[in-house]
Formats: sequence, structure tokens, C-alpha cells
Amino acid sequence: MHEFSFNGQRQDEKVTEVVKNHPFILFWPGIQTVLACAVGAGIMIFFPESQISGVLLLIFIVVGIGIFGRAYYNYSQSVLIATNQRILYVHQDGFWKRKITETDLNKIQDVSSETKGLLKSMLKFGDLIIRTAGATAGTEIIVNDIPNPYEVQQRIAKMRQ
Repeated sequence: MHEFSFNGQRQDEKVTEVVKNHPFILFWPGIQTVLACAVGAGIMIFFPESQISGVLLLIFIVVGIGIFGRAYYNYSQSVLIATNQRILYVHQDGFWKRKITETDLNKIQDVSSETKGLLKSMLKFGDLIIRTAGATAGTEIIVNDIPNPYEVQQRIAKMRQ
């Protein structure tokens, strides 16, 4: 792994793991984008004489690009960072909503993984759940749609020891 650093990194802290979402999460937004552009093109093909068809084509293309752009931005900005001292999870949800959660390794009580469904099982991606000391139900760190969640779970469990 190449050298990775981040804002707020402690002086003696070393990054041991960087986990991004599985690229498959871009599949459905990609389909929606193609459908939006196809609907706009269909309107243009079936109503070529109408002045509004060009405007509708443009609107559908902009909406399609917006759908995919938002999904790609969320994908590119969300990351789980494991260091020799703590776990940080940056979750991007839209253009203006970012949640950063961190916990020290010695506060982690339980790490589990979950893979639901045929497609996720075939493509080997799922969720990682990190429970910490003092956490109440619903406040655990849940990292959705990462590749090989069981392997990440095992590596974090070894880091805790």
C-alpha cells in the first residue's frame, strides 16, 4: 500500500488500512442516468418538430448527470481509515452532508460483518459493523457496501489485540 495520510493524523500514527466502497454501488445511479438520457433522446426522436423537445432533452441529460455525479461524489469521498491507534469513518451523503466518526482501537468491543443477498454474496461485498464501549443501540459505526467485509473485520480484530 502506498503512503496515505489525512488531516488530523497524530504524529506517531500510521495508517494500516484504507477501505473504499465497492464500485458496484455506482451501477444503479449509472442505469438511472442512462434511462434519463434515453427518455430525453426518445422525446427528441418522437417529437422532432416540437420546440420543447430540445429543452426536455437538456433537462433529462442534466438530471441524469446530476444523479450520477452525486453518487460518484459520495463514492469517492467516503472512506474507512484504520490506523495503529484508531478507526475513522468518513461518510459523504450528498454534496453538503459529511459525517466523520472516529474511535480508539481500545474502545472497540465488537466487530462484525454482514453480507445479504445473492448479488452481494457473488460480488463479495457487504457491511462492516463496529460497536464501541458505551455505544447505545444505533450509534455503532456501520460501513455499508465495502469489498470483502469479513476480511476487513478480521484485520481490525487483529489490530485490537
